Amino acid sequence: MASVVDVAVERRVEPRHPGGGARWTPQALLRPGQPIMLINITSRAALVESPTRLRPGAQTELQLLGFGNRTAVRGRLDRCFVAGLDPLRYRGVVMFDRVLDVADDQV
Repeated sequence: MASVVDVAVERRVEPRHPGGGARWTPQALLRPGQPIMLINITSRAALVESPTRLRPGAQTELQLLGFGNRTAVRGRLDRCFVAGLDPLRYRGVVMFDRVLDVADDQV
């Protein structure tokens, strides 16, 4: 009998950079000033976590805090879910309106 081996195939088009990658800190803001934590980021989207409820479909602006700079990118909250109950935490995906340069080599 042949053994079954599951091979995980990476289907993501772009690599995820944990936190804010090398360019930004993990702490960021969603307009109008809601503090969030970046879980990971790509050039087209970011997975964020917040203690405050996130509304799917809402237009927003993600303000990224860098090492000596600040970047703002407009986007839309695509999907949201409860990530933890004690304390209550929400996670959501912000889909960017433009492509963002997240290359690690440009710190």
